[in-house]
Amino acid sequence: MSDPSALLPAPPETPSAPLPPWERLHHAWDALTRWGKAQAGPLGAALVGLLTFLATFGPGALAPWRLGWLIRDDFSQHLLGWLFFRQTPLGLPLGATPNYLHPLGTSLGYTDSIPWVGLLLRPFSFALPTDFQYIGPWMCLCLMLQGASAAWVARRMGASTQHQWCVGGLLVLSPVLLSRMTFAHEALCAHWLLVLLVGLHLIPQRDARDAKQALGMGLSLCVFAAGVHPVIAAMTLPLALSLCARTALERKFPFTWPALAAVACFASVLGLFFAFGYLGTGIPVSATEFGDYSSDLTTLFNSIGHGEIRWSRFLPPLPRNGSQNEGFGYLGMGGLVALVIVLGLMAREPRRILSLWRRWVPLTVVALGLAFFALSWRITFQGVQVADVSALYRPVLKWVEAFRSSGRFIWPLHYLLLVGAALALPRLVRPSLAPTLAGLLLLIQGLDLNLGEGRRAHGGGGRWNTLPSPALSEAAKGRKHLALYPPQMHDGSGRGCRAGPMDFHRWAYRAYRLGLTFNSGYVARIDDAKAQTYCLGMDAEIAAGKLDPETVYLVIPVRVRWLQKIPGAHCTPEDGLWLCVYNEPPASSVSGR
Repeated sequence: MSDPSALLPAPPETPSAPLPPWERLHHAWDALTRWGKAQAGPLGAALVGLLTFLATFGPGALAPWRLGWLIRDDFSQHLLGWLFFRQTPLGLPLGATPNYLHPLGTSLGYTDSIPWVGLLLRPFSFALPTDFQYIGPWMCLCLMLQGASAAWVARRMGASTQHQWCVGGLLVLSPVLLSRMTFAHEALCAHWLLVLLVGLHLIPQRDARDAKQALGMGLSLCVFAAGVHPVIAAMTLPLALSLCARTALERKFPFTWPALAAVACFASVLGLFFAFGYLGTGIPVSATEFGDYSSDLTTLFNSIGHGEIRWSRFLPPLPRNGSQNEGFGYLGMGGLVALVIVLGLMAREPRRILSLWRRWVPLTVVALGLAFFALSWRITFQGVQVADVSALYRPVLKWVEAFRSSGRFIWPLHYLLLVGAALALPRLVRPSLAPTLAGLLLLIQGLDLNLGEGRRAHGGGGRWNTLPSPALSEAAKGRKHLALYPPQMHDGSGRGCRAGPMDFHRWAYRAYRLGLTFNSGYVARIDDAKAQTYCLGMDAEIAAGKLDPETVYLVIPVRVRWLQKIPGAHCTPEDGLWLCVYNEPPASSVSGR
């Protein structure tokens, strides 16, 4: 007979007593410690990135309220794009900035102001200081993510913590990345996206879960890259597509999954290009001088970068065309030594390398294809043309001209060689020897890089961000616009109007502080027809004696007499220009005239 007590309801469970606060803290600390030990490699490599940034730019660059150091090169363009955007309501395209280059307007994308970051901060703009920049923090984050991404890939490849640090440090000291930071191209500093995609090709896919994770990360990186910079997205997309091909070759699940992932990657980038206004706004995406900003066949071991700065203490510079600084791809002495060692070791085990062809063949094909595009139609060796392949580009010139700085597309090959060599070491040498060898390569890389040269190119930029004068502030009351006359609005291809003052940045900043629109600026792309119509129309209106009472005019001295002849115009000197405002003259004055 069964036990009668089994028919009785079970007694209610006694609730466990809550843990005392100190025990909860102890458990939380233990969990944090375990996580820190597991992530010690990426965290240590991120610290290397932080220290490298501080050594190169100094801690002041991390202060969001410091703007003075950004008025040089392209930094000012990117900063002003964000400042004017934060004063406008959100609209389409995403990042639209109608109050800068008014009345044409522009966008965060065309001021290279990293649209995703601007859009993320825009809802909190009311709580941010009036002077606020994210360029310095963004570049620091890129360096930290560069190291952390490389170390994470190394960890997934089975490397020890010390080896992860060294791999991350080697990637942080990539001359290509540091050169971009030194020369004011912060939106182009998201090289960690390329490092991650290269690494995802090389990481083993043991099962369907690993394969799905790789596809998901590839899609996420495409989405992110599309809101950072179109050139970064144009490299990320083919690398993500080759990752889909690699995953399909692994056959961990049906072909449908990688095929759908490839379609999603392409569709997301294309859709976001429309959403951010790179496409579909009528602004021409093409540029001029395609082929001038290319890469040279010697770029991987040529230490001359932007501004003719020599980045190597060991290797002499090689000849190249001056405009080929965009194709800078120097691996660094540590990277070159790693590549030579790995190639030598691989030659001893060709069968082992060939057995892993699914990992590196799709990636290599894409990286070499992008490198060929980096050479453009005029292929050079030490600056001397050795081949002309313009016939290949002629049918598609309209599209490839959008990426006139084709030399940048050497970066995927640069990172394939650098990441591949660093990660191949533990598989080709004794595991106990790999960390020591990686540390030696990092030391060589650090000794080789001439960071002092880079810092000298990073000089400050004077007192440009001064507050509006009392006269300008008084003139702005009740008005909506600040306009240089003649305007200075143009893009990198020289389209637009360029007759106005070259120091338009300081006036743009003052317009921002006064809450006015501004009619001048430098952007990546501009509609030349609309710009010319506006500039010529401004000439015609002033010649006809028509001034806008809602506009404060800043006029160059040689043209101020045109405005002084107009009844109701009042002009006074203002910091090298003339400040002119228009007040409607009394009716009696007009009739008497």
